[in-house]
Amino acid sequence: MATKILTTDLRIGMFVADLDRPWVDTPFLLQGFLIEDAEQITALKSHCDFVMVDRARSVGDEYEAPLAAAVAAPARKPGAPGASATSATPGAGAAPPAAPAPTTAIRPSPARSGKVLKLEEVARRGGRVHPTGNGNGADDDDGFLGRMASGFRGLFGGKREKLSSSTGAFVPLAEVAETPQEFEARAALLPPGIPVQTYVNQTTVEEEAPRAREVVAQAGELLERLVADIRLGQSFEVERVEDIVDDMVESIVRNPQALMWVAKLREQDITAYGHGLQVSVYLTSFGRHLGFPKAQLSHLAQVGLLLDVGKIRLPRALLEKQGRLTDDEFEQAKQHVQHGLTILAETPGFDAEILRGIEQHHERMNGTGYPKSLMGDEIGISGRMAGILDCFAALTNHRPYAAAVSSYEALRNITAWAGDFFHEPLVQQFVSSVGVFPVGSLIELSSGEVAVVVEHSKVRRLKPRVLVVTSADKTPVTFPTMVDLLYDPKMGGDEPAFIKRGLAPRAYGLNLSDFYLA
Repeated sequence: MATKILTTDLRIGMFVADLDRPWVDTPFLLQGFLIEDAEQITALKSHCDFVMVDRARSVGDEYEAPLAAAVAAPARKPGAPGASATSATPGAGAAPPAAPAPTTAIRPSPARSGKVLKLEEVARRGGRVHPTGNGNGADDDDGFLGRMASGFRGLFGGKREKLSSSTGAFVPLAEVAETPQEFEARAALLPPGIPVQTYVNQTTVEEEAPRAREVVAQAGELLERLVADIRLGQSFEVERVEDIVDDMVESIVRNPQALMWVAKLREQDITAYGHGLQVSVYLTSFGRHLGFPKAQLSHLAQVGLLLDVGKIRLPRALLEKQGRLTDDEFEQAKQHVQHGLTILAETPGFDAEILRGIEQHHERMNGTGYPKSLMGDEIGISGRMAGILDCFAALTNHRPYAAAVSSYEALRNITAWAGDFFHEPLVQQFVSSVGVFPVGSLIELSSGEVAVVVEHSKVRRLKPRVLVVTSADKTPVTFPTMVDLLYDPKMGGDEPAFIKRGLAPRAYGLNLSDFYLA
């Protein structure tokens, strides 16, 4: 059980389980840490107003054993944080309310009180959740996480299923048409004067994958050449960047999931430049979802590719440090934004919107970001989008100081941080664009097998097409099998298989780069 503690009240021996802001915006370790000296308390005071302390993982006088009642208590209902079934029943007697159960689901940051729903519960309901607890069937499509965090009911409009009069079951509709509410939600986020586009997939993931692999390879080679040129003090031609970006945009317009698949599965082979490449792919795909024309998609792709180019001028020892950065080191690391702008200023031809997006990708809605501590509308659309995608890519990739988390966990955290740090409507649309389990996510099925998400279902976001890569005992299979969890979910058994939980990259020793589409 974690307790909210003001940083002025911290003591040695406490275990810090969470912060009042995203971990990636601080020099602290993502997975939490034990306070061992006064210097750590001083550092926490300088970055946070409060933190969440896990008493069960604290030591000495700060340790508290978990209450037995907490283990046995029923989980809190979504939409009623802190309430129990006992306390909600008038005249239930004098017994005190049961302590809330420690959840094993991914919990939101203490900075926000988003509603939490266990993945297992979602799966048992076949993907249909009731985030408000009022009995109104809210489907999972287009990102139930966004609705749980914000309470914006009806934002995405329209049912994706119809009720069968003969069986009483929900039957997925063959085609999904965008509702006027969905279109307006997208259009409202685009800057004035930019016509809203609606894109339709032109190819399948399998058809687009070979071209996507070529684009990723070319983008990797480009970034390596740019790094070499910058280190030699040479400028580079903007046209070289634009040519690669144009190919990336065309692939994403045809089918964004193919390029997301390849970029995710190649992350372990392209560690030198994989972060910028992944951000570029996700950012461009997100822009496609929102409806940006191709010219703006090209700008977004360039923002993603180049947003961390300034790290070339940071000491290698700083970038590869295993433990927590000191405050001085963190201030030095933050200079990569200005370094990047200086580098790009030496290469004429970059659009002002590209430079603005790079400059603002670490700004936060409440003014706690850097380098200018901008707030709200002071942050442009490119900067807001890049901030979300940069954080998502950072959380889901292994770094020297923190292990990667699952895509699902990253989305839960980003959703919880919406409003305070990230633009809430954009976060909702981001979850809608990538799905609850983004392409390339490693998942465990209810039947025990491990699979990789290949393509989303348009009608049921928790029923994607997946590539099954292990047997039920987690042994890798020689020939991975494609399974559609929506239309062919039984996998040889009597019961339909569903997604049981998301897994972190490299779970069970699996190397995602082994699982390319043929």
